[in-house]
Amino acid sequence: MERNANAYSELFYHCIQVLNEYDHSISEETFLEQYFQDNKVPNEAFVSTILLDCIRHSTLLKTVTDIFYATDGINIRKSEQNIYKIIAYLIFYQLDTVGFKLLRGFIDSVQLNRVHQFLKFLVDEEHLEAIQKECMKLYEQEYIDEKIGRVIKTYLPDLRAILLDLSDAVEGRTAPRPVPEPTKSKPFNLTAPKARMVPIPKIIPKIDKARTVPKTTYEPPRDHVELEKIREDNHRRALNKLDQTRALHHHFLQTDKSPKTQSKISKIMQEREKNYRFDHFRANPPPKPEANKIPVKLNIATILKESQLYKKQEDDVRRRLMDFEAGGKDAQEFTQWQQSMQKQDYDDQMTTIERKRLEGKMSYEEAILARQRLTEENRRLAEELKRQTREAIEEHVKEKVKDEQRMKQLIDEVVSGRENAKLSQQKLQQYKADFVKQYKEEHKQMMKQALEDAEAEIRQRAELIQQIRVLESVPIDRYKQVDLTSVAGHGVHDEMSIAELRERLEIVKLEREKERESRRDLIVKEKQTKEQMITHTVQNIVKYRNELTTQTAIKKQRQSSAPSNFTKKPEIEQLKQTIESKKAQRVSRQQQMRETLSTLSVASVSSSSRNTTFKPTTEWNRFDQLEKSYDKAQKRIAPSLIA
Repeated sequence: MERNANAYSELFYHCIQVLNEYDHSISEETFLEQYFQDNKVPNEAFVSTILLDCIRHSTLLKTVTDIFYATDGINIRKSEQNIYKIIAYLIFYQLDTVGFKLLRGFIDSVQLNRVHQFLKFLVDEEHLEAIQKECMKLYEQEYIDEKIGRVIKTYLPDLRAILLDLSDAVEGRTAPRPVPEPTKSKPFNLTAPKARMVPIPKIIPKIDKARTVPKTTYEPPRDHVELEKIREDNHRRALNKLDQTRALHHHFLQTDKSPKTQSKISKIMQEREKNYRFDHFRANPPPKPEANKIPVKLNIATILKESQLYKKQEDDVRRRLMDFEAGGKDAQEFTQWQQSMQKQDYDDQMTTIERKRLEGKMSYEEAILARQRLTEENRRLAEELKRQTREAIEEHVKEKVKDEQRMKQLIDEVVSGRENAKLSQQKLQQYKADFVKQYKEEHKQMMKQALEDAEAEIRQRAELIQQIRVLESVPIDRYKQVDLTSVAGHGVHDEMSIAELRERLEIVKLEREKERESRRDLIVKEKQTKEQMITHTVQNIVKYRNELTTQTAIKKQRQSSAPSNFTKKPEIEQLKQTIESKKAQRVSRQQQMRETLSTLSVASVSSSSRNTTFKPTTEWNRFDQLEKSYDKAQKRIAPSLIA
């Protein structure tokens, strides 16, 4: 804000700075105390009232500034809105008490062009109507008429005179304008009122004296003292252990075990391996006997569907017989040719399936060989890593010795820092004690004020309760006799009494019961006819099913006499030979691995034997089980494909 030198310029500057620097996260009182300590303010009470009232009436002042920036103040900076808020607050709320002298002094301490625009905006009637409309959304009509309408009407000529002076100063005119004389009010000739009786003040109850602050508040608690002792003991023990570890040699870092322990471990592992049975034969469990087929109770819908299907089949047979009678030919030759072609397709399909199965088996053998190569490579890398870790541990021990020396220096520095911390703690305790005294005095004053407010509120409530009880004590006669045979008399057609209405409702109930009984009789008859029809259809379905079971048994006997010869092809035989050669190669490689591993240490033997022997055997057994289940499934599917 650019300031002009003026008697009121410093006060106006502090008012604007207070609004600019205020943060809503802090209370107003603490913020003002801090601001008055940091700055020299000529009138602290005025500045504090400006801040508190501007915060309380912030919604009205914000609407005024928003309308100003939207209409006349488009080219004015938003950072100066607190200037216009203070001027608007003085005009609407404090002009009766402050007067035009202070307002004129505040206006002269700011740039005249911008204040001239703002006063021109406030004096304009259209803008005043817009402000009143916007404020009506937030406040009541009486409040707006009191604060805006009354002030503008009473002080409009004076504000226009200030506006004329500002326009002369802006345009550079120096000729004085005639100022109208203010109207002088004459006092009324009234009789002086009599002096009122001074009421006798009520006795204010005395507040009990507060207890003295106990000594324990200024002393550290026992828990902290005990914890400090435990910390010192632990620190001393840690230093003793550190000295002991420094005296030791570095032989404890060696990870290799002695030959005696290795021999004991090898004996234990040999005894455990004797109990292991990785390659033993595992028989498949016997197949479960098929349970008797439980007869399923059919729905009406399924019975009707099945009867419709059998009717269609009968119609087809009847039509075929009619064709034979008319001189048609039999399709037996075509069906025989079709069955032979289907059988050939089935053999081709089974050969492809067998070939894929054997190819999968061969890829499985190749994968096992690749895994064995990978384990050898991993073993070589592990030995290299062990060598590198030994070197890294030796370097780490050297660095640890250096770090311990540094830690000793740090410990000495921390011990010296703790002594300084005790002095600062004593100062902090003194500051807390002063703060507690001040807080207690403020709390006493607030309690007195709260007691007075509570007494006034209790009196008002007692008066209201007495008034409510008086109103409730007045009796009210609310009894009204009811005649069921009389008509209400609303003037409606077919109006009737309650007794007549009940009689008519009973007649309607009897008619509805008769209708329900007639409907029930019809439903029972329909159900009986339907049950007879369903029993007849079920008997027909049982006959058809018996005929179908006999036909399927005959077909199965025919199909079992014609086995397939898809396994005798040369491609499949060649694949089987290759798989056997791969298997033999894998077994020989495993034997070599076992011989080499037996020469190594006991730990490496146990880990490698579990990785090489146990995994392939379990996977191989799983693969054999999958093959057997696949063969069983193909045997089940084969007859249906041939048919």
